[in-house]
Amino acid sequence: MNSQWWQNLLQNDKPKFLRIAILAALGLALLVVGSIRPRPTTTARASPEVGASPLVDQENQVARQLVDILQSIPGAGRVKVAVTLSRTIQSQFVTSSSSLSGGTSPLLVNNNAGQTVVPLDQVGPAVQGVVVVARSASNPVLRAELSQAVETLLQVPAYQVLILPT
Repeated sequence: MNSQWWQNLLQNDKPKFLRIAILAALGLALLVVGSIRPRPTTTARASPEVGASPLVDQENQVARQLVDILQSIPGAGRVKVAVTLSRTIQSQFVTSSSSLSGGTSPLLVNNNAGQTVVPLDQVGPAVQGVVVVARSASNPVLRAELSQAVETLLQVPAYQVLILPT
């Protein structure tokens, strides 16, 4: 049946066969040209510039602290960590309402060094996600321990932590 179809196509439908052959050759030529053409290279930096922004600095600091802690887990070995923060550490201050300006302003107190702002609270950085790459992550037990350590240290849910083997 199949050979009869090919014979019928070659004998009776030569224009149709030629169109199919030309399209196949054109597709093959495009594949070959696409694989030969050099791809543009992008230079991605391994780590952002130091001092690029307070957010990047804090991401790097948190990542370094995580690396130190995760590598101390028995069997973890060498790990790499990337942390994404949505905000930096924010300080909150005691405010006083001012009748002149109609708004609120930080409360200032006088001390020996001059005037200082009265601190109220400091809100830590908000973690959006963490990626940990470790050779030991192929072991399910160590993978779970690494994930649990990150979740506990940064107070993030499991869906914001990705542990990958190298």
